[in-house]
Amino acid sequence: MPKLHLFNPSHEMALAANVAQYTPTKHVAQMERDKCRFPLQWAAADDFVLTPDGIIDTMGNTVPLSADMVPAPWGWNKAVKQRFMRLGIDPQLMPTDDELDLWRTFASRRWAAQICKELYSTLHDTTFVVDNHMCFCDTDEQLNAWLTENEGQRYILKNEYSSSGRGNSIDRRQKAPVLADRFYDKAIDFALEYEMTETEVRYLGLSVFKASTSGRYECNYCLPQPQLHDMIVGHIPSNGSRRLTTLVDIYRALLSTHLLHRYRGIVGIDMLVAQDGLIHPCIEINLRMNMGVVAILTSNSK
Repeated sequence: MPKLHLFNPSHEMALAANVAQYTPTKHVAQMERDKCRFPLQWAAADDFVLTPDGIIDTMGNTVPLSADMVPAPWGWNKAVKQRFMRLGIDPQLMPTDDELDLWRTFASRRWAAQICKELYSTLHDTTFVVDNHMCFCDTDEQLNAWLTENEGQRYILKNEYSSSGRGNSIDRRQKAPVLADRFYDKAIDFALEYEMTETEVRYLGLSVFKASTSGRYECNYCLPQPQLHDMIVGHIPSNGSRRLTTLVDIYRALLSTHLLHRYRGIVGIDMLVAQDGLIHPCIEINLRMNMGVVAILTSNSK
């Protein structure tokens, strides 16, 4: 069945708000309007794109809604589901409200900290990764204890839900709940990209991107997978390929344990290689379409 794509980069903010009637800020709403045709970059030939002015096919022609169009937003939340329902999409073609609640839990940094802890407990060799200092602090007491434990170290604090490419650090005066982690001088940013289908965890490939020191997304490299692989392992002192494979396999197992038959869609796991060659294996976990997957699809189509 053809997909009806929608570019909604306000997804994380709507996810944090967790209401069906969410209205993005004026700036973000304008960006969504300006970039509404962006899904044409990865849409299949028989897919469609929802714009503020109506539905278009991949040739840019306006078409009416069809009962076989399956909604495919950048990210799922209550507000985007409401938008599709107002359009007349069959609710059976969308996640249930219970599924959306569950997916929101999986999209939180609280869950990312849990998965990061499980990853470290699974690794037989931790010599190639940074020490795990990531901690989700539910209370100010927990946050103050973490800050005391990491006194003298550079750190970063993040809200429970991210802001899709806009940077994630928050002021020290921000109170819990927050995710606390050490700050690392990075050599390269990269991610592992997966897709959760009805029956399996599909590994899509590597993505390499640039982000500012505050976490603001800048760009992705649209290059073949072997080149992206070499870019990453070039910053890892030894056995880079084997260590990447180890992370790919462990995350595939973790995603299968936690998400298979419970979530459908893209999962991107942001990482970095620090200047000392150690890998931080869990900067962020995104349950939505992302620029890394767009880069993979674009590179594969060349």
